[in-house]
Amino acid sequence: MKKKKNKGFSVIEIVLVLGVIGILSSFIAPKVRDYLALAKDSKAINTLQSLRMANETYYLENGNYPSSKDNNMSEILKELEKYIGIKVNTDTTELFLDIGGSKSEGKEQQINYGGKIKVVLDNEKGFKLNHEHDEKILPFNMRGDKWSEL
Repeated sequence: MKKKKNKGFSVIEIVLVLGVIGILSSFIAPKVRDYLALAKDSKAINTLQSLRMANETYYLENGNYPSSKDNNMSEILKELEKYIGIKVNTDTTELFLDIGGSKSEGKEQQINYGGKIKVVLDNEKGFKLNHEHDEKILPFNMRGDKWSEL
């Protein structure tokens, strides 16, 4: 009589494979989180650059920069809407951009993931980012650039 051979995997084989997958994912997950944070930071910086370009285009066509009382972002964005190229939500007087993370300076860098950074209008530089509204947002982005100098 022929002995039937069991088909399939043993419990030990399955546990070993799951262990290897777990170990590999523990190395990969932090890198994926960092890359996602870098992507969000890049999006915020690109949005800032788009606002600056729209501001300059407005100046070239009108001879002055858009302004409002108390730097009301809603009014300024309404004036820049045609230059930005998209319909902007103007329900608020302040503008915040999502960021992937921020970090402190020094050898022992603290990293905070997520958050929102405020866009302010500076008379000299035009639009710039201000992290000081939230203590969780640290002075540098994930690439190491200072938020206020972008």
